[in-house]
Amino acid sequence: MELDFTMYIRQDAFILVPVLIFIGMFLKQTPYIPPWTHAWIQLLFAVIACLLYYGIEIQSVVQGILVTGTAVISRDLIQNTKSGLNYFKNNQKDDEMKK
Repeated sequence: MELDFTMYIRQDAFILVPVLIFIGMFLKQTPYIPPWTHAWIQLLFAVIACLLYYGIEIQSVVQGILVTGTAVISRDLIQNTKSGLNYFKNNQKDDEMKK
């Protein structure tokens, strides 16, 4: 069974995903904002943006939550993949040096 998130997120709300990823990148460069608050700041921004765009309705809040989740998970997948590839590459170098 395949889970298709695109059926839950409105097409015009997808533009917020890269925006939230960039906001996360900017927050990461800000030393005075603790890392644990980054996702909450992104969530607040997305919910407010959706409320302004779609109007005051529960669906706007849901859209903000969904696009934030998509952005955070996408960023984590990319970072974890990079870390895994670097770990694999470093272990291969270590194995070659031992031989």
